[in-house]
Amino acid sequence: MPIRVLSRGRSAAQRTTRPARTDVLYLLLLALGAAAVGCTGEDPESAAAPAPAVPPAPAPVPTQPHVPLGQPVPFWEHGKQARMIDGAVAERQYLLLDLAEAWTPYLFSDGARADGSPVSSAYKSVYQALARGEFPSDLHGQRAAEDKYLELYGILPTLKLVRARMQATAKLACADSLDLAPLIAFSGVETYTSHEVARNAAKDFASWSARVSQLMQQQQVATPDELATSALSKRDQLSVARYRERLVPRAAIEAMQQRLKCEGYLAGKGKILSGVIDWATHEGLAEFERRHRVFSWGFIGKDSLVYLRMKPIEADREALLRVLTERAVEIAGVLEDGSTSTIGGGVSPQPRTFRGADGKDHPIPNLVAALRGTLIDAFGLQTPESALAWLESLGDLPQEGQRLVAIKMPPLPEYYGPDMQLTFDYDRGDVWYDFPFGEQGQELPQPVQRRPNLTVSVVHNGTKIPLARYGTTIGGWRSETVNGVSMYKYKESPVGPRAFEEIVAAPVWLPPDSTPPEELVVRNAERKLPSEPEYLVNYHETGPSYASAYGLVAAYHRDYWQRPDGKVILGRDEGIRSHGSVDYMSIMRRHSHGCHRLHNHIALRLMSFVLAHRPHERLGQEPLGYKKRLLVKDRSYLMDIKQGGYVFKLKSPLFLNVEEGRVRGAVKHAIDFPIPKWNPDYGAYVMPDGSTVQIRGAQLIQLTPPLEAPPAAGGPWPTTSQSGHGGADGTGKLAASRGF
Repeated sequence: MPIRVLSRGRSAAQRTTRPARTDVLYLLLLALGAAAVGCTGEDPESAAAPAPAVPPAPAPVPTQPHVPLGQPVPFWEHGKQARMIDGAVAERQYLLLDLAEAWTPYLFSDGARADGSPVSSAYKSVYQALARGEFPSDLHGQRAAEDKYLELYGILPTLKLVRARMQATAKLACADSLDLAPLIAFSGVETYTSHEVARNAAKDFASWSARVSQLMQQQQVATPDELATSALSKRDQLSVARYRERLVPRAAIEAMQQRLKCEGYLAGKGKILSGVIDWATHEGLAEFERRHRVFSWGFIGKDSLVYLRMKPIEADREALLRVLTERAVEIAGVLEDGSTSTIGGGVSPQPRTFRGADGKDHPIPNLVAALRGTLIDAFGLQTPESALAWLESLGDLPQEGQRLVAIKMPPLPEYYGPDMQLTFDYDRGDVWYDFPFGEQGQELPQPVQRRPNLTVSVVHNGTKIPLARYGTTIGGWRSETVNGVSMYKYKESPVGPRAFEEIVAAPVWLPPDSTPPEELVVRNAERKLPSEPEYLVNYHETGPSYASAYGLVAAYHRDYWQRPDGKVILGRDEGIRSHGSVDYMSIMRRHSHGCHRLHNHIALRLMSFVLAHRPHERLGQEPLGYKKRLLVKDRSYLMDIKQGGYVFKLKSPLFLNVEEGRVRGAVKHAIDFPIPKWNPDYGAYVMPDGSTVQIRGAQLIQLTPPLEAPPAAGGPWPTTSQSGHGGADGTGKLAASRGF
């Protein structure tokens, strides 16, 4: 009989398993056996037997009565199955890890409402299919087929898929001949600008290389470093200097290209320009990054170099460790990842501690790292070879049911319990309210040294103990449609105390009327005839989808007040959420529409932790009846959403606080009116009524009177497809990037 997972409102130790009805009999038999044996250890059956008619044979060595295990689970230690334990009555020192293909985070699991009626998650089967590497014949499969590797978006691959990938990597004959030394030697950043820029860079290097070869022949030297540059013309000196500058990064790019080619990331992407990051290389590197959960843009930088410098099979071992660790963290219900375990920076940070009930100071542990270390030791995953051998030893991994194993459970600090007093504190970092463009439409610098972050804490013995800290986003200048014209509007992240009581898995975002219709459709890739629609409604934007505006999970912020009797009353919903995001490179780098975004896997980890340690109930799938007509290029498209996300409701609200941060610039408060985009045709900022304006601090100054009749839609001043300039954060993606 499979072990059932306990309600997540209990402690990690309490909720691991729930004894089935048959286990009660087992416990009763065990108690009766112990009573019968007493201190002698005699077998109760032999004690009750009648006296034999013949002299008895020598008595056997007394043994304990054998009672079958209620839920036998193999306990792994030091790379092997050490023994079987009873999972039905597993104690705190064990963690039961589910290796099955059907595993999902708790947020997508099935359960029951408060009245006992079953309620299923509509996204569960989608998550499981995508985790297996399948691409269903629907919108979920279509998007997943494009992204191919989904761990970076919060969908953990199953162990069977990890094993298949690792087996394929182990068979790559080219992997052993890869030269990773140039990547190890390189420590800079190489980006992609455009294919044309890459092509010109390749031509320039070829020209410099040819000229350097000629100069080496003329001076009769063996290497470019031996050239006597003082005797050369300024033009030749420049050629030699640029040639030398590009040698190390070019060698790193070539080594990276050889690796991508070996592993198949460049297949079908066309001709590759050696030594430069052209379009095909950029796309192949981005695919490599998605497979290894590297948060990058298809560039060579410190994050991508970590995995590019590894042997392919070692990178796959890291993937296995990530998958196992994330499952273990979810099942154990822990959060501490070392992000708050020290105080101060530099070479000697000090450990952060909390005062225990014994009056002593105890360090805040890194439980995520402890679980990773336990997994490596338990399953013998110290090398790629041993990791693959362990995966292959698992044999068949069926798509249904559980596959439980036990490992040691790291000791939990005393502040853990079934109802932890958790708090969220948001630091907005450096805040710029000034309009980010100048009088001629030029982008103005708004440097940010302190990025926004979220600190999750528990209040224990009257003291707030920080458990983890995550990078996030705050609002900023975003595009908004006003009277049919795309303008900029500052989207504030409100400051002060708030609370949430609802956590929604696979949430659905309902676009407000100000959302440009062009942002809610995608091109119809299957279009073959002019009569067929050019666009389709982008349901990935609304969700449920890992690529939705709210990602895989969202918590809905509300303001609140407290009655004299202490009861907390939740107030209005300002539209602010803490949620996952498919736009993973926006975290700590760009602005949202006011929401606090998290990487999808972090959002899942965080909200699962909250549900593990706060009493809650399941409300299930939220019914919806939302319809919206989208007019794009004179054609109407119907957005029809019939169902929302899967709702969990906390028994009592979780409190949070949004700190003001450090307001920079001349404007000290959010500007509450929209500002037009620069119109290059008019050379001015043009309002919907035809007047031209300028922003002076926090005031909009009218320069010319309105026109008698504004131009028709699609006229000479900007619409959503005519933004005219880049992003307020210097990325050039303000208008194009969705974020909430």
